[in-house]
Amino acid sequence: MHNHYSTHLIPQRERQNYWRGLIDETYFPLELGFRDAHQFQGHLSRWPLGRLAISRLESSATCYRRTARQIDHSSPYFLITLPEHAPVRFSQAGRTVVCHPGAFILERNDQPYEFSYGKENALWVMRVPIELLKTRLREPERFLYMEFDRRQGLGNLFYSFMRNLVQQLDYTDETTHDLLANQLIDLLAHSLERDERFLMSHEAGLRSAHLRNIESFVRENIRRADLSPEVIAAACQISTRYLHKLFRGSGQTVSQWIRELRLQSAFNDIAADRGFSTLAEISYRWGFNDQTHFCRLFKNRFGCTPKEVRERS
Repeated sequence: MHNHYSTHLIPQRERQNYWRGLIDETYFPLELGFRDAHQFQGHLSRWPLGRLAISRLESSATCYRRTARQIDHSSPYFLITLPEHAPVRFSQAGRTVVCHPGAFILERNDQPYEFSYGKENALWVMRVPIELLKTRLREPERFLYMEFDRRQGLGNLFYSFMRNLVQQLDYTDETTHDLLANQLIDLLAHSLERDERFLMSHEAGLRSAHLRNIESFVRENIRRADLSPEVIAAACQISTRYLHKLFRGSGQTVSQWIRELRLQSAFNDIAADRGFSTLAEISYRWGFNDQTHFCRLFKNRFGCTPKEVRERS
């Protein structure tokens, strides 16, 4: 359901606190600084979409700060921000990127940051759980602190689809929302992966080419119960030893990465499924042949059982 909020009818002395509360509720706790507090105006619309959330805000010049004491590591998100009228400045972990209208950036909410725009602006913002994006992209953190074009190609398809989608949400049911959310994330992931600058910077080495082949093969065959380092290495025409070497330094072994993809994909299916599939069917779908083993791995990873996730959903 589409919700819209505005400071238009809020008394001037109450507008700042009203906007702070609205921002906290829509995104997460932030400290706000207003360039001209006495003249501040803001409007915000938001649309829930499965595990995603899309919003569009318009406001006077504002600075948003995320401090260490405000961070709750239990709910890490990426924000995908698309400014429309003026540039925005984002600083985090000693890095700074300026995003201009016609582009978009990724931000993490689980580290301190500062985000600002110096004049009246309008922003589209999509909130995506980090783990959800990881099922589409290996190490999505690689795409932080970069400005991505949304004026053409896949970036434009992602932007156009998002805008058209929110206009039609009130005319669709919740089961359709999960499908649309997945399609939107897929478009985002493809637009990031196929960015020309990123490809140019990574295609120079043979190692990067092998990693892309490996990732493509694994994602196409993730549901195979027999998927193993040996199967992957043979399909990609490299040795198993070299396959393990490629993943050295990534923080995960090949097997750990496959298990994480499977568990997160199963979690997403359980959270989105309306009871049409049994938990056993979902576990088999993602390559787990032993239900007891799946439940144990699932609880170790997420701190709850598959049944508890379904009941919450």
